[in-house]
Amino acid sequence: MFKQLSLFIAFCAVMAHATMNLPTQEEYDAELKAAGMSQSGIDGLHALAQKFVLQYPAVQANKEASDKFIADYTVESQNFVKSMTPEDQKIYAESLKKYGLI
Repeated sequence: MFKQLSLFIAFCAVMAHATMNLPTQEEYDAELKAAGMSQSGIDGLHALAQKFVLQYPAVQANKEASDKFIADYTVESQNFVKSMTPEDQKIYAESLKKYGLI
């Protein structure tokens, strides 16, 4: 029991630390722009982020609906990234690495 509680507390601490290091959407958009990403790349990533923020809460309580949303969202996101210019893809990949997301 104590070991499980310790693991849970450690997990929460890591998650809190990780989320504290993430920029706001506006900061992230500005970072991508400063790195040289095209406006269409920034706008597309911003639209995907907004879609998740607005639509996921409506389905998160239902496992089947949330699983479907995540699967569809993942495909849409991957397709968008594949459609980006090679330069934008490189900037995006570097930003994911910077924040420990890949």
